[in-house]
Amino acid sequence: MADIQIKADLEAIAKAAAELTASILSQAIADHGQANWLLSGGSAPMGAYCLLASEYIDRVDWSKVVVAIGDERCVPFDSPDASWPLINQTLLKVVRLPENHQLRPKSDMSPEAAAEDYAELLSGLALEGDNVPHFDMVWLGMGGDGHTLSLFPGNPALNDTESLVVAVHDSPKPPPERISLSLKALGNTSNCLVLVTGSEKAEIMSKVLSGGEYPINQAIAAVEAGGGKVTWLLDEAASSFIT
Repeated sequence: MADIQIKADLEAIAKAAAELTASILSQAIADHGQANWLLSGGSAPMGAYCLLASEYIDRVDWSKVVVAIGDERCVPFDSPDASWPLINQTLLKVVRLPENHQLRPKSDMSPEAAAEDYAELLSGLALEGDNVPHFDMVWLGMGGDGHTLSLFPGNPALNDTESLVVAVHDSPKPPPERISLSLKALGNTSNCLVLVTGSEKAEIMSKVLSGGEYPINQAIAAVEAGGGKVTWLLDEAASSFIT
């Protein structure tokens, strides 16, 4: 059963996400010498990245953290449409994360080629005997249509149960071509944070928590089926329709 936490505003969401993430990454390092963290693009995580790179920077041994990203737009590496560069500027460069611990997809390739290449990269995070990468922490967001990662309602990529990374075409949000982790790839996650902010998400948030068939609920089900813990972090605006 997911834990739902409602915070006052975006600043409070960022602090809660940074606090919980620093704790989980540090515990993972203590337990098995490395922490694997799946990052999220979007506006909500950026405040938390800033805190992790400042107030919380000494709470984590960053030399032992490996990061990947849950989805990416198929655009040139330096495109303003790519999610990775802003995360890199805000967090990764500041904490001096080792280059070989940064599993960045090759977004300048076709979706199919980028998906295949990235799946091979992520397979290195699988524990012995597994075929799904292990993540100690996964960050997810949610769109106004209930999508998460680049898994949109009705898009064929959502139904791929075999691949770790899927090619996404005709995204309803530009740019249209992307790659995304599949639901399968979330099945060996220990902890998952879902960050949702803003009044424009309030109506869909109420429907999602009522059990509607949305990609975010399918993603949470995949995490929980693998024994992972899910925590929702909502601001008051996003939770205003919840009864």
